[in-house]
Amino acid sequence: MSAERIQSALARIARDSALRDRFEQAPDATLAELGLDARERAGMLSASPQRLLAYHQMVHGRLFKAIRTFIGGAADRLGHDRLRADVDAWIADPGPKTPYFLEIPAEFLAWAQPRWEADSSLAPWVAELAAHQVLIRTVRNDPREIGEPTGKGLELDGPVVCNGTVRVVRYRWAVHRLPKRLGPEQEPAHEPAIVIAYRGPDQQPSFIDIKPRSAHMLERLLAGASLREALFSACEAMGETLDDAILSVTAVTLADLFERHVLLGGAA
Repeated sequence: MSAERIQSALARIARDSALRDRFEQAPDATLAELGLDARERAGMLSASPQRLLAYHQMVHGRLFKAIRTFIGGAADRLGHDRLRADVDAWIADPGPKTPYFLEIPAEFLAWAQPRWEADSSLAPWVAELAAHQVLIRTVRNDPREIGEPTGKGLELDGPVVCNGTVRVVRYRWAVHRLPKRLGPEQEPAHEPAIVIAYRGPDQQPSFIDIKPRSAHMLERLLAGASLREALFSACEAMGETLDDAILSVTAVTLADLFERHVLLGGAA
């Protein structure tokens, strides 16, 4: 018997709800449809069709539960039936690619988010809320180290050491300010927000607002630019000319980022 053909058939039955229904009604014919010969079909059916159907339910149930848990309040706004239908459709095609269970919700969201945003029947912010909820767990489980302060001051032309979990996120809705548990009437403010997402010394995810110029500067620092390069680049992005007022604001911002453990100091 071909193990590859059998594994492929089992995977398709586990993933595709329509195929699963056909298998329940006509197991032998469905396995033949999947390209299995008589001996292979007999071997699979000897284990009982009900066991294969149970495997389908187990796969869909576990993936649905993980996704529903990860996207938090967004799942409530979507509703059980809509979310279940979307998860089933995603499992059928294209389905998960990652071997890591913790990465499943992010893979699903990459598929679902543009569909939700294009659906006028859904709250326009629900996709961003789901993405934010997934990001919370992504930051919490980020394997990179937050790092320790270097003890070295910043130099204009030297690199800056950053907390390894830091990322800059842009939202159209202030979903990061919503409480963990949403009331039925609660909605995020419809205002753009730029947010620093990172894990602090307490190992908990943190999300803090940041101004556009400072966000551009931080992104350049994260990419390895020197402080001078990052500052000039940020001013250019904002259509500004570097002056004493901007330098003063930047000094305060840098001090705040050091205190929050976003920046760790100059490179040793």
